[in-house]
Amino acid sequence: MHFGSFDAERHWRPKDLASLPQLADPAADRLVARMDEALFAAAAPGDLLITREPVSPAQRHALEDAGFGCAHRHAGDRDEAADVEHRILDSTDLTLLVGEFGTLRPYAVLPTTVGLAESAGHAGTVPPVESVARVNGKAWSSRLGARHRLPGAGRVVRSAAELETAVRSDAEEGCSVVLVKDTYGVAGRGTFEVTSQRRLARLVKHLRGQEEEGLRVEFVVQPRYDREADFSSHLRIDPDGSWQLLGVQSLVNAGYRHEVSGPASRALTSTPRSPTHAEAVNTVARELAREGYFGPVCIDSMTLRDGSWVPVLEVNARMSMGSLNLGLDERVREHGLRSHLWQEDAAVADGFTADRFLEALRAEGLLYEGGSTPGVLPLVSGSLAAPRGRLICTALCAPESFDSLRASARSVASSVGVTLVGAT
Repeated sequence: MHFGSFDAERHWRPKDLASLPQLADPAADRLVARMDEALFAAAAPGDLLITREPVSPAQRHALEDAGFGCAHRHAGDRDEAADVEHRILDSTDLTLLVGEFGTLRPYAVLPTTVGLAESAGHAGTVPPVESVARVNGKAWSSRLGARHRLPGAGRVVRSAAELETAVRSDAEEGCSVVLVKDTYGVAGRGTFEVTSQRRLARLVKHLRGQEEEGLRVEFVVQPRYDREADFSSHLRIDPDGSWQLLGVQSLVNAGYRHEVSGPASRALTSTPRSPTHAEAVNTVARELAREGYFGPVCIDSMTLRDGSWVPVLEVNARMSMGSLNLGLDERVREHGLRSHLWQEDAAVADGFTADRFLEALRAEGLLYEGGSTPGVLPLVSGSLAAPRGRLICTALCAPESFDSLRASARSVASSVGVTLVGAT
């Protein structure tokens, strides 16, 4: 049984932490609230997915035709501001329905997830939320990296003065851009680039003001590395501490936010490095188990142009876009295809409907309808709403065909009123 909020970090973040300068973005929050539709990618026939909002019949039929259908319910609109976990818990019928399934597969474990599991007869099947929140902080993964002397580990700072010293130290060592990361930041909204002394002074002043108000400072300071490639490793940890590597995905980011997950070249993990990929993954898995965590894990890593690498850039102890794509990839490989999941922002015309996009893809012979014929499959329909939306699709094809297939899908999107931001 699948469900979950994609803004998990907001629920884990302590209320007394200072924050980086950023503008409120209600439109982005609205988009994230609809992304739980993507969990269709994790569901198998016979599973149940409960989403926060309804999913259009045309979208469900397209998923079924592609072979990715499952039973579906939506959690209703009793409280417009409530997340899907609260909505399920507030519904006796849905809570009883959850109890009929043998296994819960939440996107992430939030405080309400634990209460829902207990109410549905699944007590003990999810890890303690205190452990989950702790290991998902970038401060935790940075301290892990420092403790095990992993290359590229960030520095945890706990005051505006410490932050200023750490940034200046990186700058004096020749780093032209230093990154300050909110320990619970996500999707590019929790990273501040320090590119000048003036920008650093502004940031320090902003944080000192919050310190005076009694807020705690906790950030990670890290150079902006000269990256060659990003990739993610996906594993599942069992309650007894054993674990299994499920696979590795290549990763392309737009700025500091996920853009594309796809098949990874073997060289990313087989090239001789210190520590080896296997050693780094084992270290993270053991530390997570020691903290009492079990469930899905995504480890983001980076190779650098000088031949070195950063084995643990951050740890996400939850599901991720990469893990969803890995599941899709496993299901289409028998047809000689690979899955490439991508997302990008878009301006959406008034009157647009996601059903029109599906119809246009089908008319152009681009909609994936199962089997070995390559195609594109939209994964989230609710994120395409005027005036601002997000296109979230997977291209099921040979790796060498991804760029051209995505370009064709972009062209179709444009023809029905979706203008992609930054598309080339």
